[in-house]
Amino acid sequence: MLNKFMFEQTNLPLLNKGLDTYSLRQKAAAHNIANLNTHGYRRMEVKFEDELRKALKIDKGVTGRITHAGHFKIGADTVEKVEPEPYMPDDPDLHSGVNNVDIEEEMVRLAKAQLSFDFASRMTKNTFTSLRSSIRGEVSS
Repeated sequence: MLNKFMFEQTNLPLLNKGLDTYSLRQKAAAHNIANLNTHGYRRMEVKFEDELRKALKIDKGVTGRITHAGHFKIGADTVEKVEPEPYMPDDPDLHSGVNNVDIEEEMVRLAKAQLSFDFASRMTKNTFTSLRSSIRGEVSS
């Protein structure tokens, strides 16, 4: 019962997805920076928010039920099924003359992912602190 409450009535599932996404974005930016001078390398990015928006949408429109492994998905995934997905954007510009990695862009992406990860970590800590206070019957100020 406590597990159901924690993972269905708190923001912990979304925070967990956020932490996974920001961590993967940090890795992608670091990988891109490490390959700055690699001839022909294509930069990586991580997509997540668009699929999450679809999953969180109240009016989900048409939905379907998969009864066979060969069936196509119809409608948006649930939040639990939405995962960050690395991809290589179609960017033909050779920013460095060697590949499509722009060091300034990557440093901004790295900093943004770090700040987002730090924020989600603090929010997770605050959620657990609130839960602990509630269990102990403490009054929050």
